[in-house]
Amino acid sequence: MSYFDHFKELRNRLIFCFIFLISIFIISFFYSEKITNILTFPLYDAVSDKENKRMIFTGLPEVFVSYLKISLFSSFLVSFPFFIIQMSLFISPALYKKEKKFFIPLFYSIPFLFYIGVLFSYFFLIPIIWEFFVSFENLKSSNYFSIELESKFNEYIRLTMYLLFSTGFAFLFPIFLLFLAKLKIINSQILRNNRKYYFIGILIFGAVFTPPDIISQLGIAIPLFIFFELSIYFIDFLNKK
Repeated sequence: MSYFDHFKELRNRLIFCFIFLISIFIISFFYSEKITNILTFPLYDAVSDKENKRMIFTGLPEVFVSYLKISLFSSFLVSFPFFIIQMSLFISPALYKKEKKFFIPLFYSIPFLFYIGVLFSYFFLIPIIWEFFVSFENLKSSNYFSIELESKFNEYIRLTMYLLFSTGFAFLFPIFLLFLAKLKIINSQILRNNRKYYFIGILIFGAVFTPPDIISQLGIAIPLFIFFELSIYFIDFLNKK
């Protein structure tokens, strides 16, 4: 294929991805209220007085804009495997047979690990973080005023989607290491010798991409530590094979 044919193929793949994303976005917008209920359930489950709790908004377009963000968020989650498939279909013709045996399974494991990270964040990490933050609510304070939670809708949605995305992409860390190992940029011995620097980098990543509390930072850092150690053994296994 000529360079023009390659660019034409890439253009077609990108158009397919865009059409698929927009289609899912439109469908998601019609179900944005139900998706919102799913995203707000961890906070609802964490508060004690569920009947009298509410979420507030202070700007007229705030809820509508948040619904648009939720629809875009859900459309990306649904479309992510389709993006990976289109990428693999574009790249696979340029790979040798041995390279396909390595890179194609690696490509298809990307959405799997991403979804594992999103589910880990939703069912484990976020409930722990919300429990920690809600624990500061004090309705029977000895001070003049009680401390009561009234969460702002758009701030909650933004923080929740941020946590889901950051955890999902953090779980792609072993894919990144395996890809670098295949390109001969790193190897298992380099990872072992520089383990402490990688651990420091993981802690910095957890501090930057999570809220400023030790629970959420460790909630992302500990799985990454485990992934790092497993990647070393998996790289050794691939080299021997």
